[in-house]
Parts: sequence; structure tokens; C-alpha cells
Amino acid sequence: MKEVELIFICKECIGDGFLNERRSKEGENHKCKYCGKTDITVSLVWLSEEIHNAIEKHFNLTPTEPEGFEYYLLKDKESDFNWTRKGEEVKILIGDIADISVELAEDVQKYLSLYYGGNPMDFEEDPYGEEACYEEKSPESYYFQESWDSFCNEVRFKARYFGSSTMEVLETLFGNLVNLKTFNGTSVIVNAGPNTQYSHILRARVCLTQSDLEQVLKNPIKELASPPSKYAKRGRLNSEGISVFYGAENTDTCIAEVRPPVGSNVVIGKFEIIRNLRLLNLDLLTQVYARGSFFDPEFKTRIGHVAFLKHLVDEFTKPVMPGDEAFEYLPTQIVAEYLAEKVEPKLDGIIFRSSQSGEEVKNITLFRNACQIKQFVISPKIKVDIGYGWYSDDDDYDGITSVEELYDSKKEHNSEFSAEFEEDIEGYVLDNYEPSLLLDLKRGLDVRKINSVGYETLERSVNWYRKEKSESSDEFFDN
Repeated sequence: MKEVELIFICKECIGDGFLNERRSKEGENHKCKYCGKTDITVSLVWLSEEIHNAIEKHFNLTPTEPEGFEYYLLKDKESDFNWTRKGEEVKILIGDIADISVELAEDVQKYLSLYYGGNPMDFEEDPYGEEACYEEKSPESYYFQESWDSFCNEVRFKARYFGSSTMEVLETLFGNLVNLKTFNGTSVIVNAGPNTQYSHILRARVCLTQSDLEQVLKNPIKELASPPSKYAKRGRLNSEGISVFYGAENTDTCIAEVRPPVGSNVVIGKFEIIRNLRLLNLDLLTQVYARGSFFDPEFKTRIGHVAFLKHLVDEFTKPVMPGDEAFEYLPTQIVAEYLAEKVEPKLDGIIFRSSQSGEEVKNITLFRNACQIKQFVISPKIKVDIGYGWYSDDDDYDGITSVEELYDSKKEHNSEFSAEFEEDIEGYVLDNYEPSLLLDLKRGLDVRKINSVGYETLERSVNWYRKEKSESSDEFFDN
């Protein structure tokens, strides 16, 4: 096969960019067999060996006959199961990964079959024979999984704020977020605001008593806003004292997230997003596609990273039992703070699936820089009266009305009432960020009375057995 070493291929006949870059550095000037041009070329042997190494690294030869359960299905006379070999034919695979012509792929296959085909007397399939088929190997994400597990262990049990590997792990896992793309080429960073899919956020507040309900309805902007830092409780994406804005896409999810008891009222505010925000959509991480060349040594690592990110979405959305929040939320709280402070260009929040709702609807959390509400401070010269409707034999109205009474600033007004509002407002004005949200008091408020709660369940039967141990042996006997 000395003549094989005299077959050369130019850049016009190799479509893979990484191989072409190698070709330009390692090749020599020769005439290309496949297009006739004289250029920097590589030999057929060189190209074939590169393809062989890539196939061994990224693909598995599929079985030539059914195995396991498929075998029994095929043998079952009553089954209509038909078996076909899985995977892509090796000749097509060679052409696809290197982006080369059918003619060149056939020559590569013949060369690899000659040198790696093995001995037919061993009854092993030629891995480059005409019938050979390949499937891509499952991604190896254990390196990233180990890094994540180590990070969780460190922040929970060792050093919460100054861990030796915390920042390194976060950079490894999330440092390249802005460059990740899905199968259809869209970014995992989405736009929110006017004229976008995410033009508003719903936010709920539970009211256990009528007094609580009136407090919210008399000052809904303050009561539905994210709390000031000194009142901010820990959550999935914030530690105590860090104020964020938790909301949802629809009313039912909004109610489910605040877990109201039966008999309570829930006030829901629809906040319009009035400026452009950049949000990380965690669901899109499950659709991220690793682009690159199978000949790039770093490509396998990128594939593993993408596979791990799909698992990581579950860490952000899994239900956490009451009482376990302080412990279980630590990793996601630190990740959220990293995303809010370290990613460039700046992120304004995160979109993720609700763990409380069975629907494919989303929660939306805005970081502190995007929590400011337009026209936040309510004048102390406003009095609000709440009406709860009326009922009669002829007519009924169960709506709630809020009536504002603005005091004339030139006249005397109830100083006690004014002081009460001033006290309420104190401490609630957020940092001087540009307003992101607007609550329309005329059309953006809704109250839901919780009459009952439903659950979607998975039924699992319990089988109870009693076993007795024989006195004369270690054997157990069922009763």
C-alpha cells in the first residue's frame, strides 16, 4: 500500500475546520487527487488515522444482533417487534465527521478496513466493514459532576464564603454561559421587557386575615414589592438579607409557589416589565448543543459540560422539604449570587420551572438591580378605603374596590394617618436603580380566596412481609 502514502488531499476537499487548521500547519505542497489543485495537502494515511482516532474516542460500534430484552421480543412469536441495527453506517459517519466527499470517505474506509479490520478467522466484525454501524458515546460528565458535588459539600460543611475551590468551580461551570447555544442556535440568555415573550411578572402575597388583606390592598406597591434587605428571608436564589423579586408566569403557579392555606386570600399583582432585561432561561440549558469538531481534543470536555448542565437544571427546580431550606438552598443561593455579580454582560434574573406546579410554566426571579418599581413611594396624603361588595336578592357584586382619597396639601389633614404611612414607607425604598417594574393599580390586581387545595399524586402500593429466622440456621422463612 505504498501508493496510499502518495494520495494527497487539499483544503478544498476537507470541510472540517479543525482538521484544516492542522493541515495548514503540518501539510506540504502536493497535487490533490480529488480536485486536482496544487496546495498545502495532507496524505490519505494522515487523514485516515485522524478519523480513526476520532471514531474511537467519540463513537461505539453497535451490536450486530439484538441483545437483552430486544432478543426475547424478537423470539416471541406473538410479538410484532422488528429489529434493525442501530447507528450510522461507517462510510456515512466518516463523511459526516470530517465533512468530506463520498469518494474520499470510501477511500478512508478501505484504508481503515485494511489496517484495523482484524483477522476474519477470529469471527469478529470488521469495525470498518460495509455493515459496520456506530452510535455516539454517552457524554462523560463525571468531572463536572464531581466538581459540583465538591462545591456543594464545601459550602454546606466546610467554608461557605472563602472556600478554596468555590470560585474556580463556579467559573468552570458558568463562566461561558453567554456563549452557549441551543440546537436551533438561540442563546440561553433571553430578553424580557416590552414587546417580548416575558413582558410581565405575577407576584403573590398570602393574607391570613381580613386585616392582612386590607393592609396589602391599601398599599399594594409596597406590600407586593421585594422586601428591603433587613426583611429579606432566604429563598432558593437568595440568602437572608439579599432582596430579590420572586414571581411567576401565570396565576396558578404564582399561588402554588406561596403555598396558601385553605381559607386564606392571595393578592396577585401583575407587574409590567418596563425596560429591557437579560434573563438566564434554565430550561434552555437542557437544549444546549455542543458545537465543535470531533477532532478537537477539547470537544469531549465541552460535550461533558453540556450534559452536566442538563442535570444541573434539576438542582434548581427540585422540591425542597419544609425545614430543609437553610441547608439545601445554599449551593443555588451562591450560584445565583455569582450569576448576578460576575457574569458579563450583566444578568438581571433567572427563569426556571416551578417545583410546585405540574405545568411547564416558569418562575421568574429578578436580581436586586432589577427589582425597582416605578413610582414606588406613596404619598402620605392619601387615604384608601376598601369595599367588599354587596349581596341582595336582586343583585350581587363580590368584587373588591379600593378608593383613594387625596388630601388637599393646602388644607389640614389627619396627621396621625400621615405618620402611619411615613412609618410604613421607611426602609422600603430600594437602592437607586433604574425602575424595571410597573404595577397598574386599576387593572393589575387580583384577589383569590383559597377554598380548597388539590394534589397530583403517584399511587404506590405497600406489600408487607414477615420473615422468621430459623433457630438452627441463618435461613429466613416467609409467613
